[in-house]
Amino acid sequence: MTTPTLASVKRLFARCRNQCAHPDCNLPVIEESDTVTGDICHIKAASPSGPRYDPAQDDAARHDAKNLILLCTRHHRIVDADERTYTVDVLMKMKQAHEQGGMLEITPQTTRAAERLLANYTSVVVHANSGQIAVNSPGAMQANTLNVNVTKKKVTIAAPQGSIGSDQAMISYLTYLIGRYQEYQKADTSKDDRLKYVLIHNALKREFKGNWKLLAVARFGDVVAFHQGRNDTTRVGK
Repeated sequence: MTTPTLASVKRLFARCRNQCAHPDCNLPVIEESDTVTGDICHIKAASPSGPRYDPAQDDAARHDAKNLILLCTRHHRIVDADERTYTVDVLMKMKQAHEQGGMLEITPQTTRAAERLLANYTSVVVHANSGQIAVNSPGAMQANTLNVNVTKKKVTIAAPQGSIGSDQAMISYLTYLIGRYQEYQKADTSKDDRLKYVLIHNALKREFKGNWKLLAVARFGDVVAFHQGRNDTTRVGK
């Protein structure tokens, strides 16, 4: 399991000035309470199923600071869901503009921030495994059972075949619709409650009685229609 190095994340955080790199955003990557609210994002994806993946890129370049950008969680989703708008060239220019003039000194605070970002980034994804599991292979212990200390690791169980969550195109489009809803809510100045951004997620759970990503692909149209209906009922949508 290859990840960005601590040295790369230190350089990245030092240059970003603890702010989302999207030009329309000034949200911090790490709050004063030390809560991580931003993400380490790859300009060219880390995996073949990710956005803007470059098969010619090697792992070292893939996880180098030059291919990484720090975004708030909201803009991370928007950027990855809309590859036509957020191309490699667009993100590279966004990164350069954001990091221009950033500090070059690596302080103890920078190191702590980088460690928190890296701990939040690290994840293990299990895809319908039927054999042995190896983590950080070669040189790793292999077993039929994997126990993970989840205080610092995030374990993601891949959506089953035939579900919406297993289809990258469906996931990308629905994530885009969620992003549009949140943009509409942000533009509605009559509401100042931060909860207005998570209303759509709660509504989805109520409507589909659980995680919509686990629904069969045959329900994709239903989920899209629900999203579009919600977007149309916002003040901006109307």
